[in-house]
Amino acid sequence: MKLILSLFFFLIIFPQAYSQLMFVERIEVDAKFPENNYEVITRPGGLIAFRANPEKGFNLRSKLQYFLTDFELKSDSFHEIPLKDNYDIVGYDLEGDYFYALLQKGVTATSERYMIEINLKDEKATEIQLENIYNMELREFFVLNRNAVFMGSADLRPVVQIYDIEANNVFTVQGIYSKETKILQLRKDSELGVLDVLVSRRDKYKMKQITLLTFDEQGSKIREVVIDRLSDNSLELVEGILTPIQNYQQSLIGTFGQRRREAYRGIYLGDINEFGEYDIKYYTLEDFPNFYNYLSGKQRERKIRELENSFEKGKIPSIRPVLSTREVHSINSGFLIYSDHFTATNPRYIPRDGVYANDAYRFRPNHQFHNGMNYGQNYGSQFFPGSRYGMSSWQLEGEYRFVSAHFFYLNRNGEVIWDNTFNLNNKATNIPGKFGELSFDGEKLHYLYLDGIKIHMSYIKNGEVIFESEPYDIELIKEDERIKDTQDYSLNLTWWYSNYYVLTGKQRIRFLNKENREETREVFFITKIKVDGDLYVPEEGAG
Repeated sequence: MKLILSLFFFLIIFPQAYSQLMFVERIEVDAKFPENNYEVITRPGGLIAFRANPEKGFNLRSKLQYFLTDFELKSDSFHEIPLKDNYDIVGYDLEGDYFYALLQKGVTATSERYMIEINLKDEKATEIQLENIYNMELREFFVLNRNAVFMGSADLRPVVQIYDIEANNVFTVQGIYSKETKILQLRKDSELGVLDVLVSRRDKYKMKQITLLTFDEQGSKIREVVIDRLSDNSLELVEGILTPIQNYQQSLIGTFGQRRREAYRGIYLGDINEFGEYDIKYYTLEDFPNFYNYLSGKQRERKIRELENSFEKGKIPSIRPVLSTREVHSINSGFLIYSDHFTATNPRYIPRDGVYANDAYRFRPNHQFHNGMNYGQNYGSQFFPGSRYGMSSWQLEGEYRFVSAHFFYLNRNGEVIWDNTFNLNNKATNIPGKFGELSFDGEKLHYLYLDGIKIHMSYIKNGEVIFESEPYDIELIKEDERIKDTQDYSLNLTWWYSNYYVLTGKQRIRFLNKENREETREVFFITKIKVDGDLYVPEEGAG
């Protein structure tokens, strides 16, 4: 396998027509369109790209292929590791200097599994057998300080097990395996060596209870916070995302709604102290005056009048159809909350008991590169293991039509600094995860998403929408090359760091060889994108 490196600086070699979105670096590796896509995840110092790819011919052999890059997408090595026959990647994680791939034979709960541990410093790969892990339908896998965590379901009940890699011991986490229980989120904290499990339960009266359980690396419970006292018994917490623990404080943020009704009321902020005491603040449409800014002028004016009439009567209007919290960015000054407003257009969607649509993506909602806007198979997803070349199983869950993206910026005291929204124009997709990718520095918010083979960017500065849904073509770095074909369903766009994003996928590239003859190559590419909404210049007559 030949590694092809195309690295040029954007201003010196190829100035772009639109300076607010710049394609700055690119790396390519040979890959045919029918082959599996590479999964790309962030690591200290750069990226790692990997895939399990079958050998040519009629056999069951595959190889784990991977390469590392730095922040400038420079790479000087390509590695291949033989896999056991008929095994595919169903999970992965990066912990310190170690990369872990979870391999599975088949797609059932009883399928055989094993791990490969790769030391990225000395490139040593070690096979780890998994003989005592419970037969579960796997939903989540990661590694916490050389302890592998498996979460799945068995007999319609959630199961969490922790496998000590060095001691070869398995611990089953207690207090989770029971009826009417759902896991809303798993969050690992490698520095503190703890695992947070956010659990939703319903009692015999169908009252909902949210419980935060914290375990050490051996599965021993060290904290339990039961959230069952709301300001109104007619309300319930629908979902929740945990923030990192800072100064012994932690926050839980999500949407809340009315019990027994498919109606959302708004956003809540729950602050949890070191003693397990909590305080919940509730935010409704009265706190978010710009919630309906995505509507056109007359529609917005009419909606605002309706809201004002409701507020004057002491009523709190519901939000329909679905408001789902996707990300929480915790910064020094407060929290930036990103939520999607959408509807399920297929009657087979999963009903709202925990999270609408499909909640699998949110176990690690900020896990880089895993839950981005992948328009294809999303090969390697630990949540949706599928056939080698088949459709991802989430495409059978239903269709989702996205109305708008909402952003709420709260300070550390829970006061609303600003709120605003972008129109998503009822875009339809089979993917239940977040619609877009954002970067936020406390002042500038860039929001990007893919629509076919075009990148769309929107920009908010200090709470004000500067522009939205500006389309950009995918560009190459080399001026003398052209894109012949882009495999649209292989494309994946995600935020990387600061104001940089990463676009990956497969393309056919036309170029001139040494004999000045045109040739075509098929590649998997990684392109680094820089955004700066301040450089946007509206077209004359626009608006």
